[in-house]
Amino acid sequence: MESIRVKLDGKDVQAERGKTILEVAKQVGVLIPTLCHKEELSPFGGCRICVVEVEGRKQLVGSCHTPIEEGMVIHTCSSKVMASRKGTLELLFAGHTGPCVTDRKAEGCELHNLASAIESGPPRFSVKAPRFYRLEDVSPYVWRDMSKCILCGRCVRACREIAGQEVYSTAYRGFKSKVVVDFDEPLNKEVCKDCGICVEYCPTTALNWAEGREGVSGKVKGKVAPVNRDKGKLLGMLEAEQRKRGFISRGAMVEMASKVGMPLSEVYGVATFYAFISVVPEGRNVIRICKSLPCYMRDGRMIIESVGKELGIGPGESTRDGKFSFELTNCIGACDQAPAMLVNEDVHGNLTPERISGILGSYH
Repeated sequence: MESIRVKLDGKDVQAERGKTILEVAKQVGVLIPTLCHKEELSPFGGCRICVVEVEGRKQLVGSCHTPIEEGMVIHTCSSKVMASRKGTLELLFAGHTGPCVTDRKAEGCELHNLASAIESGPPRFSVKAPRFYRLEDVSPYVWRDMSKCILCGRCVRACREIAGQEVYSTAYRGFKSKVVVDFDEPLNKEVCKDCGICVEYCPTTALNWAEGREGVSGKVKGKVAPVNRDKGKLLGMLEAEQRKRGFISRGAMVEMASKVGMPLSEVYGVATFYAFISVVPEGRNVIRICKSLPCYMRDGRMIIESVGKELGIGPGESTRDGKFSFELTNCIGACDQAPAMLVNEDVHGNLTPERISGILGSYH
């Protein structure tokens, strides 16, 4: 392998081309904290804890997936890097809403230990509606407390890449994102018996052995080769079904999963990620209002309130007669006409509250 030179924290280092910054740092004894990363798993780069500063680049880069380049100058603990890591941890804690104070296993939580190691304080950010999920204790093998999940993806990758199973996938988007099983159902799979890979790889206490199974060690299989799936093909199938039926039924998702060779949870995850695809029946006319900054700055909130008042429903609801469904989305591609809304495929821009009644009255 070709060797190249980089400078890491002021020291000249020679390493093999293709190595990541994280691997090179470890090679010379420099500790870069990680959370979503594990050597046995494919790089994910989701948590942003392992970011470092590379001279000449505008943004911090994830060391776990960024390969070294000839002459690269890397700073692993600059003030910019440390501020980013602490801010990221605060954000993770803001969404990590489980009752850790009463958790007997909290001392083993990697998130808490990492915060202590880099001296990160309590989060400055407040969450209006904290994520709360009931304890899933249906399975006789693994229990899940998703209120403590930080969406690192380690359970998803460990289950797929080490155990050779595909129990988990990530669904929804934004703050509603969640690691799901099938159609977002409680975990109760027989393939979980005597495995426990997901429990071992969970950095918090979101995953635990079921009561009475403490100390059971998982039967680790050899690493499974990754499967290349055509998600573009799946998206096309979802869009076609949405146009045809107006939503994606469970039966349709089961059929699609079989056709594209994906686990059901992954098909459900893709379907729930895209704002213009619905997994529940919608009204004959779907109203989508942009909730992004351009519309918000142009009194978009007033338009949302006006539509709700006119129809007697709120975002995420449908009228009793099935005539309208009302949704909020991140963008409808009409920023130059803000505030704007989309009714079916019709864009209505430069809105005022006085126009809402007339616009909605034109739809049947």
